[in-house]
Amino acid sequence: MSLVTDTEPGLIALDWGTSGQRAWLLDTEGEILDARRTSRGLLAITEGVDPGDRAAAYESAFREIRGDWPVLPAIASGMVGSAQGWVDAGYRTVPARLDFTSLVPVPHRDGVLHVVPGLRIPSGKSPGDVIRGEETQLIGVLEALGDPGGPVTVVLPGTHSKWVRVEDGIVTDFATAMTGELYGLLITHGILARTAGRAVRDDAAFSRGLAAGRRSRGLATEAFGARPLVLDGVLEPASLPDYLSGVLIADEVSQLLREPDSPLVLGGDGELCRRYAQALAESGVGATVLSEEIAARGLWRIATAAGLLEDRLERTLKP
Repeated sequence: MSLVTDTEPGLIALDWGTSGQRAWLLDTEGEILDARRTSRGLLAITEGVDPGDRAAAYESAFREIRGDWPVLPAIASGMVGSAQGWVDAGYRTVPARLDFTSLVPVPHRDGVLHVVPGLRIPSGKSPGDVIRGEETQLIGVLEALGDPGGPVTVVLPGTHSKWVRVEDGIVTDFATAMTGELYGLLITHGILARTAGRAVRDDAAFSRGLAAGRRSRGLATEAFGARPLVLDGVLEPASLPDYLSGVLIADEVSQLLREPDSPLVLGGDGELCRRYAQALAESGVGATVLSEEIAARGLWRIATAAGLLEDRLERTLKP
């Protein structure tokens, strides 16, 4: 009789977003055996691609990142499940419990990719909001915290940062700030792109940007302020990106941070979380920081609840 070990590959999990892919090879207990990252997110895959050829482009990107990993059950969340993705996986309306037993299958030549639906707040008098991909991070966050029963505020920095309120395992509210996308646009197009030099890490410039963002005369005004600082020799061109990052993050925090009445958790890319933790600390708020592997753990928990690993476990345990 063959027994499953903790190094037996069991699942391929993907966080497939707007600007990139992260993929994990997980064992049958959800531990990470291997990890890969590419820049082939929705924007890169769909650029110049006819809608009729979109499925083939996504399948090619999936096979590329899977590489030499074995053919296994596979699950993905993020923009791969959007209207411009491989399949439109739809949304669940908030308030919503973080259980995703109904996944959307996408057949391909090597099997089936199971896509997680997103979450939405419907538009009314005010614009609504949507989440794709971060719902899996939330599941990983709650597991890391021991599945707390009380309220938690989770901040997930990224291209489109999410501020999410979770109570008793139910998402009750959230808000999106496209801070990362604005940074990317400003630093690659327009006058600030012409003013900036090749970026170098400058913590002092970042702190200066945070201070400017907190006392903000308005985001558009403070962002432009980076240019005269360089022209007057106060800021090095190579430090402009960190200054701008500080301005944008401080503005986001000032707009979305509420009087803390619950634990605040940061999850995701380590460098981004470091920046947000500093911005929060300078606003008098401490945060627990969790790594970006929370997404892998969340995907594994969803796949397990949906029964994606059951057939493989049965075949492996069969005498």
